[in-house]
Amino acid sequence: MKQKNPLPRLRIITPILAALASVVSITPALAETQIVCSLDHCETLDIKIDPFATASDFSVAEIWTIIDDILDVSGLVANFELVSTTDVGNAAALIIDETRYLAFNPDWLSVYKGKPKEKWNLYGVMAHEVGHHLQGHTLTKGGSKPPTELEADEYAGFVLAGLGADLDDAKTLWKSLSEAGSSTHPARADRLQAVARGWQRWQDRKPPTGTVSAGKDGRLRAGGERCSSAYYGLARGDICASSVLAGQSGNSYLQSNLLDGNPATAWVEGQSGDGIDAFLTLEFAGSKTVSELQLTNGYTKSDSIFTKNNRVRDIEVTSSTGQRLSAQLADHGHWQTISLPGFLNVDWIQIRILSVYRGTKYRDTAISELRVQ
Repeated sequence: MKQKNPLPRLRIITPILAALASVVSITPALAETQIVCSLDHCETLDIKIDPFATASDFSVAEIWTIIDDILDVSGLVANFELVSTTDVGNAAALIIDETRYLAFNPDWLSVYKGKPKEKWNLYGVMAHEVGHHLQGHTLTKGGSKPPTELEADEYAGFVLAGLGADLDDAKTLWKSLSEAGSSTHPARADRLQAVARGWQRWQDRKPPTGTVSAGKDGRLRAGGERCSSAYYGLARGDICASSVLAGQSGNSYLQSNLLDGNPATAWVEGQSGDGIDAFLTLEFAGSKTVSELQLTNGYTKSDSIFTKNNRVRDIEVTSSTGQRLSAQLADHGHWQTISLPGFLNVDWIQIRILSVYRGTKYRDTAISELRVQ
């Protein structure tokens, strides 16, 4: 199970804040007849965009979290609005009244709920459509052409690699497409090659891993370290991991899993051995007083998975202002609290693994959830 594949900086955004971020002014629904192209075909549709759909539909907030992950792989920002509409089959990048939209069908989204093995298909579709907008394909009217589809496929392969998908996972969606091409979409073999090119491009740019150094401020940094934007209450910051285990079988082990409120996901370190000296860094946008850490130890997806993987035993917590505290965690998957007296007005804290409770099958060390108070 142990593999090395650190993941890129990812941004975490809560559903409520995501919905607020996409609010538009209250205007009548926009409508336009145009050629709309999804992943595998084009059709002429009367697309109606209800401005309320960008703010009131909870599925919009869910998709924004996915879009945020996709954008952070390449460090770009959204140049489009996200809307929910049943006018498209699955998802499509389009322009209405000179505004860029990424439209998705909420009924199509529901197919993926509760199916973690379908994750890479969902991310693949959305990354492909995001690629159309970011590469300017939607600025030219008339629908898709094979070259632009291949560019969007390559971007999607790059993103999926950055999110931890192995090459087979990244190709899964495209393997389901028609073997023959068309005047608007390439043949399946060409598209699979484009996805593989993007995937390999990510592998070629990964920074070296394993090297750990301490800066003048005492903060540990690791080669291959990956960070995600995070919300600590209402305050924004970042959460960074010294390493992350590569995604497997539709599962990902990102540091962002620590803050998603889902006990079935976990951060799993990605270094060799038991993960001793692996660390997490919680960075705050402004100085913050932290009185305690709350966490669920181990991989709590199930009792069996919890037992098979390592759990954290001893940790060291340090801060930007020089505080240092050691603590021992209990070997269970319920919430537990670590008091942090004196951690006042800190810019960051780090949690370093000193020892573990050994798993019965794997040497991967996991933490499922994390909070700061």
